[in-house]
Amino acid sequence: MSIVLSVRLVDPVPPGNPLLLAPRPLAGIGHAFDRLEVEYAAIQGEIQASNAPQGAFLLRATDPPSRPVLRYVLRPDPAPPPDWVWSAPDTRYARATPELAAFAREAADATPSPAAALRRIVDHASEIMWYGHGPDTVIGDGAAVPLLTRPTRGTCIDMHGYCLAAARAAGIEAAYCAGFWFGAGENRALGMHCWFAARVDGAIVHYDVSRQLKIPRRPIVEGLEPMPGRRVLMACGKGLEFDLPGGTVRVDHFARFVWRTPDGRDHYPAYEVTLESP
Repeated sequence: MSIVLSVRLVDPVPPGNPLLLAPRPLAGIGHAFDRLEVEYAAIQGEIQASNAPQGAFLLRATDPPSRPVLRYVLRPDPAPPPDWVWSAPDTRYARATPELAAFAREAADATPSPAAALRRIVDHASEIMWYGHGPDTVIGDGAAVPLLTRPTRGTCIDMHGYCLAAARAAGIEAAYCAGFWFGAGENRALGMHCWFAARVDGAIVHYDVSRQLKIPRRPIVEGLEPMPGRRVLMACGKGLEFDLPGGTVRVDHFARFVWRTPDGRDHYPAYEVTLESP
C-alpha cells in the first residue's frame, strides 16, 4: 500500500526568489520513492551531492506568502538500499579521531565477528551517553568524532553519528539514516529522526540507540522498530554537500530542508510532517 509523506513549510519564504533544497528519498526499509507532488512551488530539477550519490530536488516558491507543501508518494518495495550507502562520505561527521579509531579496532580484534564488534560499539555508546538536548554536540567544531570517556548528553544525531564513525573505523560497512519516525497510531512526526544501519556477516542490521535510551532501556536491541511505530527513510550520509548557486550547501542531517538565497545565505525552515495512507 502506498503512503504519502506530507511536508508543510511553516516559516515564511525568504525574499529574493530563493531555491529550496529537499531530499529525494531512498529505498531500503519497505518503501521506495515514486514521485513528488508540490503545492505553492515548482520543481526546478534534481541534483546529486558532490560527495555521495544522494539525490535532492530543487524547488522555487510560486505563490508567496503561501508556504510550499511537498507530498512524497512512496510505494511498497522490499529491496535493500543501494550499495553506495555503505561507503559513507569521508566528512568530519563520519571520521573517527585516533582515540576512537583505536577503540573500534580493539573491539574488532577482540570479538569473534563483525556483528559482535558492532554490538560492543553499540553497548559502549549506550553506556556512555544519555539522551538530552543542549547547546553542545559530541563533535562540536572538531575535525573528527572523539572517543567518549565520561557520561555525555546527546541526541539521535550525536549517538548515531558516534556509532557510524566507530563502526567505519572498525572496518564495518555502516550508513547514517536520516528520516522521520511516527509513533504507533500517530500520523504526525514531532521532528526529524535518525538511526544507523550496518551490513555485517551478510545481513543488514539497524540500531536506533536514542529512541531506546529515552525510555530508558538497556541493553539496546537490534531492529528498525524497537518501539512500536513506523519510520520513513529520506536520505543516507552525514555531512552531505550540494553545489548550488552562491556556493556549497553542507547538510549534516538531510531530513531537513534548506532555502538558498541569491546572496548565498542558507535558511532552515520549520516544517510539519504528516503521514497519509489510503
